[in-house]
Amino acid sequence: MATGLFSGSGAKKRFVDTPMDDQITELRDEIASLARLLSQRGADASKDVRTKAHSAREHAEAGLQELIETGEQLFADLRSRYALTEKRVRHTVRDHPFATLGAAAAVGLLIAALLRR
Repeated sequence: MATGLFSGSGAKKRFVDTPMDDQITELRDEIASLARLLSQRGADASKDVRTKAHSAREHAEAGLQELIETGEQLFADLRSRYALTEKRVRHTVRDHPFATLGAAAAVGLLIAALLRR
């Protein structure tokens, strides 16, 4: 009997086909296992990125809130200083009206002299 590779023997064909089917099944199982592993790694990476993004957002929001509070405090300080300066100027003008007029005239003359040149 011929036991060559291309022989028509059914026993030989089953012997060759069975390991091939087993190999295909084994390869399919390994591919499925790799797909599950990649899926799990992707899910873990996604969770890690989400956690980092959430942390960065919270940090940015906290920094923004602190910046807003600092800005509001500075604005309130500036407003109170402006009000205090306004009161002092009004008080000085009321106490020394002629000196104020003289100072305003001197500033006007100085500006006019600078603009002529």
